[in-house]
Amino acid sequence: MRIRTKILLSHLAVFTAVTLICVAIVTGLSFTKNDRRQLHTSYEQLRSINLVAADANRYSEQIAEIFILGGQETDIVEARDTLLSRLNGHRELIDKEHALAGEPGASWGGLDRVDEMIDKVALIDAARQQIQSYLSTGRRAEAERLFSDDIEHRLDRSFGQLIEQATRREQEEVENALASSARLSEQSIVLAIGLVAIVATLKLGNVVMLNRSIMRPIDILHAGAEAVGRGDLGHRVRYDAPDELGALARSFNEMTTQIAKQRDSLLQAKSTLADQVEARTQELREQSEKLARTNERLRAVDASRANFFADISHELRTPLTILRGQAEVALRAPDPDVEALRSTLGGIVHKSEQLARLVDDLLFLARSEAGSILVRRNEVILQDVIGDVLIDGQNLPKREGVRIRPSQPEEPVVVLGDPDRLRQAILIALDNAIRLAPAGTTVELEVVLASEQGVVRIRDQSPGFTSEELGSAFTRFSSARPTRPRSGRGLGLGLGLSIAKWIVEQHNGAIRIESAPDRGATVEISFPLLTRAAA
Repeated sequence: MRIRTKILLSHLAVFTAVTLICVAIVTGLSFTKNDRRQLHTSYEQLRSINLVAADANRYSEQIAEIFILGGQETDIVEARDTLLSRLNGHRELIDKEHALAGEPGASWGGLDRVDEMIDKVALIDAARQQIQSYLSTGRRAEAERLFSDDIEHRLDRSFGQLIEQATRREQEEVENALASSARLSEQSIVLAIGLVAIVATLKLGNVVMLNRSIMRPIDILHAGAEAVGRGDLGHRVRYDAPDELGALARSFNEMTTQIAKQRDSLLQAKSTLADQVEARTQELREQSEKLARTNERLRAVDASRANFFADISHELRTPLTILRGQAEVALRAPDPDVEALRSTLGGIVHKSEQLARLVDDLLFLARSEAGSILVRRNEVILQDVIGDVLIDGQNLPKREGVRIRPSQPEEPVVVLGDPDRLRQAILIALDNAIRLAPAGTTVELEVVLASEQGVVRIRDQSPGFTSEELGSAFTRFSSARPTRPRSGRGLGLGLGLSIAKWIVEQHNGAIRIESAPDRGATVEISFPLLTRAAA
């Protein structure tokens, strides 16, 4: 059987079960509706009978008032008419019940009792008129006897018996309706249980059929797909039913066989190709890396050479021009005095010292790049190095009123390094600070202990660094680039801080700058401690 046919049969079974449930529900609702209608009619009739009894009592009370208050004809007639109207309404309810029951015009005991009550009301009314006649002629004893015999007996007994019979009949109808409703409820429960059992059986059969016909083969195919996905191309689906899923399983096995053959061919070709590609790739990678390194070196050498020649030409031209100008001025003087010559020679000496310092920095950089500078490793107390720096700093050029204020801890700060190189690095930073410090300001030189490190901080109140200057402060030849925005700190070739950075790094330390334009600058140099002496 094809899967489509199985699914259609399953849907048909479910549709049949749902139809049976709907028919059962509609039937139960129709029975329930009849019971509700019967209960409602019985309730209305009971209510009507109670109202008839109340009106009868009122009519009796109005007649009794004839003996006490004299009684008004209009009140008695109104009470009688109300009672008759209530009896006629009760008749209409009984006729309505007959019509709903499918028996219009039937003669039931209920209608006979209503007619009998109407007749008794007429007899009572005639007796009432006779009583009024006796009372009007002064025959009160005869009137009371007539009231006792004809009215009380007929109204309280006969009329009351008729009302009681009607009430009993309606109560029986209510009890019958309730019993019928109870039986219907029991039957509905039994029917519901039966329908649930039928539907459950159909659904169970439907589930079993779908599981055997669809879900089980789908699980088998899913397991086969997962096995092939893991690379098990030898897996075969064991399902050979004469339906669509059976055909799919056979096609799946054929596909797996073809894929296995193609995979073997591809693996063989891939093995050969992979070896060839790997060898060629390795060769190209080595050549590419070699060319990249060579190209990078050439670019660096070219850029460094161009910058060096441009910067050194610019830096040497200025002091040489000054030297030449001072010498020419001295030679052109017709009779130069000794003081003028002394001043000229002093300027020449000063510029010569600048040129010598520039040559020393270039020589230091060349030797550091060549690896020919020897850095010794000894125990050094930073306070001793700072003392030497302060002595040398007294001879550094500075503006008038610039003072150096040192600060250092009492306990010795011991590091491992070369004292001459450490002094050189700190002196470079101090030279930059006092050379650019405004007149009348203080340059602070501080030594502190922080986090197992000895830290040297040099603070000044100079114009500070721009953001671009901070980014290239330790780059060689950066200060002489005329196209960059400058704060006023960029003097010379920018070799000093780069030399200081090289020295600090040779001592496993670190150097950094904190600054902002017009807020001064702080150069912080830190070295790892060798030991910390007890205070």
